[in-house]
Amino acid sequence: MKTVKIHFILVCLSVFVLFSCNEKKEQKIEQTVNVEPEMVLDLVDLQTKNKLGKDTVVTVINDPVYHKTKKYRAVSALLLVKNEIDLSKIDIKNTKIIFECIDGYKPEMPLELFLKAKPFLAFKDVDAPKGTNWEKIVKNGNEMDANPFYLVYTSISTDNQEYKWPYNLIKIHLEPLNKSIKELFPSNNKKVEVGYNLFQKQCITCHAINGIGGTMGPELNYPKSVTEYWKEKELVDYIVDPASFRNKVKMPTLGITKQESQEIVDYLKYMSEHRKVNSN
Repeated sequence: MKTVKIHFILVCLSVFVLFSCNEKKEQKIEQTVNVEPEMVLDLVDLQTKNKLGKDTVVTVINDPVYHKTKKYRAVSALLLVKNEIDLSKIDIKNTKIIFECIDGYKPEMPLELFLKAKPFLAFKDVDAPKGTNWEKIVKNGNEMDANPFYLVYTSISTDNQEYKWPYNLIKIHLEPLNKSIKELFPSNNKKVEVGYNLFQKQCITCHAINGIGGTMGPELNYPKSVTEYWKEKELVDYIVDPASFRNKVKMPTLGITKQESQEIVDYLKYMSEHRKVNSN
């Protein structure tokens, strides 16, 4: 009987220790997981509140939008982000910065790259005609300007495709680096991974799938996939050379091959079977 009591006590102690250990582990996990709300900087609102920071004049050699040397009145985009967001609470290596433009263009890049550069937020073109803030941009026969903001760099080569130069910029978002990967990666079909990678590189800044991506161009998967109302051959040809289909088309020539275009279309066909509503 005594032996049974001792055994019972030992079992109780074991259960208590196990519960205590699990509770400590859960507490430790709760302490290390840093859940942040969506981080968005409304640049127009910050300008209205006079919170952009001190401005200066910067010179950009061979500006990639105007294709010449330009001067702008601008503020430090780096200081602005650091002043508005506590970066010490962010996993910088696993975070991306997304630039939201008026026309729906949403280019993105790793936050780490952005922080290594000297980005400036231009709000006025020094060379603009009298009475205006910006010289007109002419692209594919369409006229536009950079208002209200244009992200520029003074220390980055304009040939470096990793860095983005968005104009018509209104907001800056910080999101997990793998957010679109989780939602859009073809995890059960290796054959369309090439198309996925091409879509991420060439298309997602302007087009969304299931609500993820830019809104400059049409959503490509919801409520109907573009592959359901375009003939496949024509869609492949259109992606290669949009101007051969439409006059003054906004979609640029991407410089991709017909085979690469086919890879993108194959990925879009795959995603047509994975359609869902995404509020992003």
